[in-house]
Amino acid sequence: MTHVSLESASLTVPGGCVNNKLLHAMALFWLVILSSVTQAEGVEFSGSGFMTLAAGKILGGTSHQTVSGYQCPCFISDYANAGIYENNGINIGPDSKLGLQGTATFNKDFSATGQVVSRGARNGRVNLEWVYGSYKLNDTLTLQVGRKRLPLFYYSESQDVGLSFPWAHLPPQLYGWEIVNYNGANVLYQDQWGEWSSSLNVFAGDETRNDTGYWKIYNGKDTHTDSRWSNIRGAELGLSRDWLETRLVYIESDVQNKVVGVDADFSPKAKQQIYGLSANIDHEKWVVRTEFLYIDHKEDGGTDRAQLFGIGYRISKFLPMITYANYQETVAADQNRAEGHSTTSLSVRYDVNTSSAIKVQYDYWKDHSGPIYNTWTPYGSSRLLSVSYDMVF
Repeated sequence: MTHVSLESASLTVPGGCVNNKLLHAMALFWLVILSSVTQAEGVEFSGSGFMTLAAGKILGGTSHQTVSGYQCPCFISDYANAGIYENNGINIGPDSKLGLQGTATFNKDFSATGQVVSRGARNGRVNLEWVYGSYKLNDTLTLQVGRKRLPLFYYSESQDVGLSFPWAHLPPQLYGWEIVNYNGANVLYQDQWGEWSSSLNVFAGDETRNDTGYWKIYNGKDTHTDSRWSNIRGAELGLSRDWLETRLVYIESDVQNKVVGVDADFSPKAKQQIYGLSANIDHEKWVVRTEFLYIDHKEDGGTDRAQLFGIGYRISKFLPMITYANYQETVAADQNRAEGHSTTSLSVRYDVNTSSAIKVQYDYWKDHSGPIYNTWTPYGSSRLLSVSYDMVF
């Protein structure tokens, strides 16, 4: 988006608006760069960034009405931030973002890292995603303390960096929850086990997110819901060799929510257990992405299952790919209330160079929800055509 000045209103197009906070984030980037060339004595500074410019248009669907304040048919591309492509022309906000990261290295063992992201889905609001210190205990162990990404998924750490994955946006059936960060500590172990590169990350902490975008999708665009995951603890194991990379994760926590203006306090704690598995292949020209997620939250009423499978074949700088992702909720009390949907995606990525790419993607979202669920939040099925330009700098 373009602005007349820092004080003026932002330029708006159908379906998208980015305000001057995006420019403030750009100013922060230049401060990071300035720091990198004017090093303080004994401290080395470095900076980097990433950007996604994306646009999409709804081509059709089944629910021609306003749902939870959104003009449908619509496509949910980012649950955590309520990134939704609506049926009102070309949308540029849901997947567009600018991120900036800086690292201060004090000596060979200790460093500090911070990252901020400005998102079109949140009207350009700048969010602090990372701020943590790392201390190298020995050649294989590193202690990290602060705010980090919760390792729910394979692409959790890089999910804001569009260049890191083959799609215009991550498959929403799997990549979307109300909490994506945590505040706490972790111990990271990295070593070589024979011909396998290994990493084991053990972590603990908590997170309270105010006005989460996730619950706007269900409770309404103008509602405000706070979410809290407490007593977070878990472990992530990664193994890679040649063209195969595998990952296994387990997380448990207590979950609470509060609808601001409706609930006096957070709901009672309900325990959840999360299991994740991924196996990815990059072999010669073939690219395969698989990931599975199972969440047991029976204390809160049920379970969730999600999975994705994608396969592509590189042709020079092009990567055409077909991907299928599915989500299914199981509700112990009444299956008619269960939420379910899938997305079939056809995408083509073109690598402009090593630091930028252009992607074109067609998504078909198919609703499989129970009849009672569809009377509550009937988003229905939809078709989306989107294009993105991703870069790192």
